[in-house]
Amino acid sequence: MGNTMKVVTITGIRPDFIRMSELFRKLDKEFNHVLIHTGQHYDKLLSDVFFDELKIRKPDYNLEIGAEGKEHFHQTANVSIKTIELLRKENIKPDIILFLGDSNSVVVSVALKKEGYFIGHIEAGMRSGDKRMLEEINRTVCDHCSDLHFVYHEDYKENLTRENFPDKNIYVVGNTIVEVCNKLKSEIMVKPKTEDFILMDIHRPENFKYKDRLINIFEFANFCTGYFGVHVKALKFGRTMLAINSFNIPIGAVEFVDLMSYKQFLKTQYNSLFMISDSGTAQEEPALLNTPVIVPRDYTERPQSLSADCSLMFDVTSSAEFIDAAEWIHKGPKMDNSWLGDGTASTKIINILKDKL
Repeated sequence: MGNTMKVVTITGIRPDFIRMSELFRKLDKEFNHVLIHTGQHYDKLLSDVFFDELKIRKPDYNLEIGAEGKEHFHQTANVSIKTIELLRKENIKPDIILFLGDSNSVVVSVALKKEGYFIGHIEAGMRSGDKRMLEEINRTVCDHCSDLHFVYHEDYKENLTRENFPDKNIYVVGNTIVEVCNKLKSEIMVKPKTEDFILMDIHRPENFKYKDRLINIFEFANFCTGYFGVHVKALKFGRTMLAINSFNIPIGAVEFVDLMSYKQFLKTQYNSLFMISDSGTAQEEPALLNTPVIVPRDYTERPQSLSADCSLMFDVTSSAEFIDAAEWIHKGPKMDNSWLGDGTASTKIINILKDKL
């Protein structure tokens, strides 16, 4: 252990453990670091194998807020109760509590702020402008409860400035996913891309809750099969599969595949001709792997991906866009991933924490 200053991290979902993995290691080395897992994601893909694969140490505590599969308001209530009770019971007195992201787990920042804790938010300032997204609400709430804001890009700093956050507490550090992917690239990019399939990843409520949107997405996927002469592999997300069955969606030639380990998922992204994805992270990792992404959403909190020609927004209500989207892939997007930063985000965060604490 280095510094005696105590840093608590609170994380609850797979993507955030991935993004935080390099920072966790540095926090363990430089501070007295307490890692709290809220248990929001609890299935086998966040098991010991997951932690071993990314060499993430086991959390010090698991609050198990998701284990009963309750609704979002149960999770946000339980995480607030369990977190504060844990801190009191174990006499944990952090100098700062760090969050990353937009999951239900970050909403405990409201209760923690009222208790007087000093809070930092990584992934601060991201805005889609779409209040239908639970992530948008969660991230905004956490920002307004935080004392330090670590942002991925200057655009996000500008978002916070417009919301009257003081510049002195906003730090542009780049995206933590870069160093994670860079570390694994030697394993992932051993051979040339196969590009013999299209990977589809649809799991946002704004898509799976609406029959017409789902029909159009699958029509587009099947159009792509014919246009590019390759098959489409669609990830088998539980709620999406329920919606497909409930709405009796015609899936055509689309092939469903099981969810994967992180390394396998990176390999699959790398080898795909392109992706059709409504995931936020899928506008970042594929850019680092030189895989373009068609995004069937109305809004995005990552507009830099569009302007850097790494992804293309796709209006799922209009079949007229099928050809335009396919031609964008065919002409070869520029794939400028410099907007993600230089891969030193965790080091920058550590240095800022040393200075501030």
